[in-house]
Amino acid sequence: MIDLLIVVSAIVLLSLIPISVILVGPRMLLMPERRNPEYYRERFGYSRPEQIGLKYESGTTLTSDGYRLSYWAIDDPKCEHVAGAIIFLHGITDSKVSGLNYAKELAGSCQKIYLIDMRRHGESEGEYCTYGYYEKHDVVRFIDKITSEHPGIPISLLGTSMGAAIAIQVAAIDKRVSRVIAVAPFCDLFSIALDHEFRHIGIRNKLLLHFVLRRAEKIANFSASEVSPAKDIGKVNVPVLLVHGEKDRTVKRQYPEKLAELGKKAELIEVKGAGHVDVLEKGGSEYVRKLTDFLKSS
Repeated sequence: MIDLLIVVSAIVLLSLIPISVILVGPRMLLMPERRNPEYYRERFGYSRPEQIGLKYESGTTLTSDGYRLSYWAIDDPKCEHVAGAIIFLHGITDSKVSGLNYAKELAGSCQKIYLIDMRRHGESEGEYCTYGYYEKHDVVRFIDKITSEHPGIPISLLGTSMGAAIAIQVAAIDKRVSRVIAVAPFCDLFSIALDHEFRHIGIRNKLLLHFVLRRAEKIANFSASEVSPAKDIGKVNVPVLLVHGEKDRTVKRQYPEKLAELGKKAELIEVKGAGHVDVLEKGGSEYVRKLTDFLKSS
């Protein structure tokens, strides 16, 4: 009798898991937690540009649907003219603070470096995160702002994780982008969401995820199937440097490999010993030199 009760209880529990995932999953997908400055102070030892000696200006830009996005514009005080602009796009739950380590390394390249909080992240407004569906248009509007202030300036995009996927999506629709550096990008929203489903609840159920995404689409008024760097990278006609950490367990190596195959001018490099979030730290000066050479290449 006790064994029967255990079996029945297990069946009931297992039947409740899909229901709870369908109910809670869309909100988890669309409303990632915002990391506060204290998180970055504990991880990096700083959370603002001036704390690492960077000269900058704070500003906001407006999305087409009325959200204010926060950004920092970092200058190289040693340069008399601006050679180009780099827009850093952060990953999920992260913020513009996560780009300070890249800005510190690239600050001497006479590039103006913009670190922007995507909608629903950092200090920016926005109710939902759509992984590029709306964000790519936000970045295009930001490029409008930059080019109006600096006509003819070359625009490079540097993104990590979700930001890398967004960078590819932007380059597919905006011909003003001259270079893309995509660190740990995913191929499409469905496949990476399926990976996260397995990581968080221990199952890989495509039907369950289908229901979660359908509800998320209705809530945020977007199309999940259109969030696909794999579909977009073939439309990118400028050089794309894909970067993958050798020990990355969040984004499978097969994703950047597939993107490299589909891209017209895509190159893939692997950073030895690096995971998902420590590519710059593990790559060191050699990695920074590769990025600098790529940004300067004709």
